[in-house]
Amino acid sequence: MDTDGAGMGSRQNPNLPSDDTQNPDVLAPAPIQNCRHGNRGGFRAILTVSFQAMEQKVEDVLKLQCEQRQKLYEDSSLQILSLNRKLTADAHQVKNQAENLATMFMEQRKLVHQSLTLQKERMEEFKSLCEQYLEKLELLRDSRGNSVAEELRRLIETLEMKMLMVNRQQESAAAAQQSLLDLLFS
Repeated sequence: MDTDGAGMGSRQNPNLPSDDTQNPDVLAPAPIQNCRHGNRGGFRAILTVSFQAMEQKVEDVLKLQCEQRQKLYEDSSLQILSLNRKLTADAHQVKNQAENLATMFMEQRKLVHQSLTLQKERMEEFKSLCEQYLEKLELLRDSRGNSVAEELRRLIETLEMKMLMVNRQQESAAAAQQSLLDLLFS
């Protein structure tokens, strides 16, 4: 197809020299393109080294973070273990003190109970003595003194009889001793 019409571009022969200023793409590779094409391998090498360096840095950072996390975990574990031991020791101490206090409380409760029982018995004895005293006081008041004299006479007679019995026992004992001595030395 041969087109001579307006607006249609003519075909160019690739073997013919072209105008370099009009169409830069058709030109032979420019020095920048040569440089870029030639340095493409160098750029790749630089990028590869850069990526490797970045990967190494990332690995180093991750390794450092992992080591720091491990150290933090170990430190935390030791602190928690130490606190747990202290809490356990404190719990045992509190338990022992509670048991000691409970024992002391029971002993004090027992002593208080014994003391109250003894005090109650003494109060009852005191009450009984007071009642006896009041009864005797009423008897003395009613008898107007005669019974006191009679009571004294009875007491004196009882004492005299006891003394007489003691003397007789002593005389009997002395006589028995004398007769034993007579038997022994005869």
